[in-house]
Amino acid sequence: MSNDRLKYRLRNTDSQLSTDTDTFINLNLEGSRRVLPENEINETVNTAEVFNNERQSSKIYRVLGTIKPIISNVLFNMTGDVPNPSTQFLDTASYGWSVFNSNRFKLDPIDNFNQDTGQYTGLTYAQSYKKFLKEKDGWFGFYNPDILYTGSCEFYAMEPKKERFSLKPSDTKKWELTITYPFSADTTHFLVTGGTGSFGGLKIIGRQAVTIGGVPSVAFSTPVRHNLKQGDLVFIEGLDPIFPTLDGYYRVTRTGLDDGSNMEYYFSVGIDDADINGVGNARFRRVLGGRENGFQSKYYLRLFKKITTINSNINNGIIEADDYEIYQAAFSQTIFNDEVCQFVFNEDIDVGNITDNLGRPISEMFLTTIKTRDKNPINNDDFFTPIQAGLDCGNVTGIFSISWFPDIPDVRQLRDGLPNLSNYNDSPSALTANVDISDDIFYGDIVEYNDYELIEHVLGGVAHRFNTTDRVGTGGIARGPRHEGYFYYPHRRIKIRDFSAYVEQGNANTIGIPDYAFDLGDGRWLWRDLLDIGINNGQEETLNYPYLNGAHYMYQNFCFPVRRQDPYGQYDLYYGYETDMNNSVTNYEPFDIAGVGITDNFDVNFAEDAC
Repeated sequence: MSNDRLKYRLRNTDSQLSTDTDTFINLNLEGSRRVLPENEINETVNTAEVFNNERQSSKIYRVLGTIKPIISNVLFNMTGDVPNPSTQFLDTASYGWSVFNSNRFKLDPIDNFNQDTGQYTGLTYAQSYKKFLKEKDGWFGFYNPDILYTGSCEFYAMEPKKERFSLKPSDTKKWELTITYPFSADTTHFLVTGGTGSFGGLKIIGRQAVTIGGVPSVAFSTPVRHNLKQGDLVFIEGLDPIFPTLDGYYRVTRTGLDDGSNMEYYFSVGIDDADINGVGNARFRRVLGGRENGFQSKYYLRLFKKITTINSNINNGIIEADDYEIYQAAFSQTIFNDEVCQFVFNEDIDVGNITDNLGRPISEMFLTTIKTRDKNPINNDDFFTPIQAGLDCGNVTGIFSISWFPDIPDVRQLRDGLPNLSNYNDSPSALTANVDISDDIFYGDIVEYNDYELIEHVLGGVAHRFNTTDRVGTGGIARGPRHEGYFYYPHRRIKIRDFSAYVEQGNANTIGIPDYAFDLGDGRWLWRDLLDIGINNGQEETLNYPYLNGAHYMYQNFCFPVRRQDPYGQYDLYYGYETDMNNSVTNYEPFDIAGVGITDNFDVNFAEDAC
């Protein structure tokens, strides 16, 4: 309704002789609106249903999250800058063990007073680093020894300094990020091939004689987790070339050793150890669904490939180094005062036409992190050695004399050098060497897959190893080389879909059999359904994440530890006191910082004592 009002003055107000007369006003009663006709409403829109349909059909993902580093420079350089008495320490300088051999530390005006001469003799090199080397928040360095200097409380880190491990942006990147997915498999590696099966079998690397329930048995060890439990059926072959009759089916009678340890790496079967002549090329395969007609597991290493984005016209859709941003999270630090960083991939990821190594729609992606080599400020050479890829094998200690040892890519034993059986100080073969962000394909993990259950069980993850180039050298007064380096896990899982907890079965008359179903060869197919987002089918946690503006937002919160290879001297990489066969000292002080293990504060019942 209009707010305009028409006012008319009565005619009798014109003059004393005027009288009132009728007034007529023309009103326009036309309008553009009309009453809604009956029976013209077609349907009621269910906004929740529309949202869910759009959500389930979208194949676009946006990845972001936080990374919390847990890193230390406990394996620091041997050489570096050595200040003279007239210069001060600098944050930009590069310090190693050799800094403690300078007069700035050794000419201590307090310690080592000589009673005979009445003078201070100063410190030896050993006394110097034992006194001044300090640890602060997990980082090793020193304070200015000059107590009269105004900055005496300033802490100077040893190389590699915190800045060389930091994830936050700087002049040069210390880490590179990308997104990968499992697209293929390596079935030819020594760990998974060598038997008669199409995928060989998982390598057996050792054995121990055990007695279970009074029956002589043998406990076999594996380089990665075996994924077995008591009562499982396994097929073992290649155990003894002299007595091939030992090949066959066996029930797992126990996992682990007598003290309950190593349950994931040892399994026992009813074979008398006295009947075995070594382990040779012995391998095993888990068997499901029966004995002779059962399904034997396949073992392989998954290969991860850089994923494509919706901008396929740029770099063929491959995520490049400038397709993401990483920055320090505001007011956020770890308990060790290291910066927590946030990352955002600017390119939308399209998974619509991508299948995994089994031909299925992909159900997982991985945030892949690659260490850069950085630059040495002294000579501008690469500060870190090339990245080597291996597996974190939990049970290969002490088998250096075995002929096939170089074929076990244990990341804890990788070092800079080629395999050489004549010297166990040399390195086994890495999965790949010189890993770089420019690569398109990376080793991801080692898995077991059985067509009967249609599940990929991850037995071990790939890890990347590196060292500083300085530690590989001779080291001057600090000596060397020092083979122990760092390793980290580069791939962190981003789960985007779940498969059903049950296995479907169908035949030629069944509607909706997916193209990734397994053909039994008798007119039947087996498969697991790819579940809708937000549907729980018996999973521990419902997979549910935000959907907005046509894309799924995958926020991830990752912890990122960087570990040393041999903190307890188990793999002959720790640089400590050591002698050769002639009882001659081969390693000299200063030794690397020794690791301190966490002891178990609980009792373990032996198998025979369990009730």
